[in-house]
Amino acid sequence: MPEAPAFKVCARAPLRVDLAGSGSDADPFLMQQPGAAVAVALTLSARVEAWMGGGTIRLRSEDRRQHVTLRSPAELVYDGKLDAAKAALNMLPVTGGIELLSRCDAPPGAGLGERAARNVALLAALAHCRNERLAASELAELAFQLETGELERLGGRQDPYVAALGGVRVLRFDRHTVEARPLALDPDQLAELGSRLLVIFPGRAYAAEHSAQRMWEGLAAGDPVMVAAVSGLRDLASPVESALAAGEWRQVGILLNAAAEYHAQLDPVWSAPPTRALVAAARAAGAWGVKPAGPRTGASLVALGPPERRQEIARAVESRGGLVLDCRPALQGVEVWREPLAVT
Repeated sequence: MPEAPAFKVCARAPLRVDLAGSGSDADPFLMQQPGAAVAVALTLSARVEAWMGGGTIRLRSEDRRQHVTLRSPAELVYDGKLDAAKAALNMLPVTGGIELLSRCDAPPGAGLGERAARNVALLAALAHCRNERLAASELAELAFQLETGELERLGGRQDPYVAALGGVRVLRFDRHTVEARPLALDPDQLAELGSRLLVIFPGRAYAAEHSAQRMWEGLAAGDPVMVAAVSGLRDLASPVESALAAGEWRQVGILLNAAAEYHAQLDPVWSAPPTRALVAAARAAGAWGVKPAGPRTGASLVALGPPERRQEIARAVESRGGLVLDCRPALQGVEVWREPLAVT
């Protein structure tokens, strides 16, 4: 009988909000021009636990309420059930049985880079199980390849790089490389940003695949409206970076509103009554600016406003069915460690 493991491997990777540049890391856009973005890692995380041992492969997702048991690696077939965990095991196989448990702090469908953060955490945990030490940038690139290569899904490099590296990141993209430079905010500036930043879940999950497919196809076809909108979002990255570095918080909010205008051109969901009512409520309560928290306009929102109006903004959002999530900017990227198991 195999010996029970004495420890479990734990990993976590932060979610993110995007302040500028959403969508400019899409490959059809990068075939035409370079991309850029500014993103903020959050204290919300995707988390993975791994136990080695046993004779089967056990995969579980707490937040998705899914579980799969497989008898051997030959059964790691992509069928829509926990495919990311299967892909991670195909890319970083382990000897013998294993159990992988994943969960995410954000509500399902929040659109805060959950998929990429989960992929980064899965790969970090498996690398540790294999006694391998991978740099954060290597994990980010592996997570990108897992999504776009192994699973053949649409995806960019912004989310996995922010999940792996953490912090406030200024990103530059071309088709094959990423520069992910940290924006050096001192502790006081980071705290000030956190006191002004609100992440708003709209109260419902948003199926982002259709929106992503439409944008991808539009960019690939050279749709002038979509290309101009993504170019406009990309061009906001430098002004947002400058305003953040100078602590010009109201100006950052104004730039978020400018980004929202480009998002309206990319996806009609931004102009749908539920979204419009939520945005209007936040602005009326004192938010300087509101935009989608990522490239999908039906998912969560990111807002900036004065700290003294934070509670009023939260109440206004809740009156429209939304929820301000409890989170702050996070400096830490992906983390992995071992925890001893209690002996029974």
